[in-house]
Amino acid sequence: MPSSPSTPDKLLDAAEQLFADNGYHGVPVRAITQAAGTRLAAINDHFGGKEKLFQAVVARRAGLINEDRERLLCQAEPVTEGADGLASITEAFARPLLTRSQDSDGWRNYLRLTAQLSTTRSTVLLLIADQFDAVAQRFMAAIGTAVPALDERQRGLAYQLMVASTMGVFSDNLRINVLTGNRFLSSDFASHYADLIGYVTGGILGLAQVRSGPERPEAPRPRGEG
Repeated sequence: MPSSPSTPDKLLDAAEQLFADNGYHGVPVRAITQAAGTRLAAINDHFGGKEKLFQAVVARRAGLINEDRERLLCQAEPVTEGADGLASITEAFARPLLTRSQDSDGWRNYLRLTAQLSTTRSTVLLLIADQFDAVAQRFMAAIGTAVPALDERQRGLAYQLMVASTMGVFSDNLRINVLTGNRFLSSDFASHYADLIGYVTGGILGLAQVRSGPERPEAPRPRGEG
């Protein structure tokens, strides 16, 4: 017979779902402890406050995602130049989310939560960036190998756009349900996956075409400058 979840695990599970549903700032501590069936003081006792609990929620699955991505990126090396190499990089980034999303509702809650983090400027939410930054640097370098025409700014932008597109698909935000009258579902990640890979690959290759095309017009000068 499986053992009952520990109090910290109950708090992590409850917080993960509530943060995914309502955002970090929309969840009071009392709501988390009620959902977890614990004392109000349990968050302070086990994590040292709501902010530390949030960081723990992100960290407990971030390491697994990072390991998956590192492994798949190593399998894709040496990265070839062009569309095939770029598609293998995108697969290494996105495939772990597709696989993990099939494991449990907890993983799906986590993906909805991290989709919110990919577009935030909140100081509290930005505290978890260091969970992903080291792996991000590896992916940016790999993108540069696949598309050497990209400069440093474009490599960073390419990675950012890959993150935004991937998390948009795995956010399960119901938008495609509304747009198609429920003929297609945002939760059907497997159906959207191949399109995601093609979209990201084509978009990053498009950045290289922009760079090799006509020079960009000079940005307008602020008023008052000669």
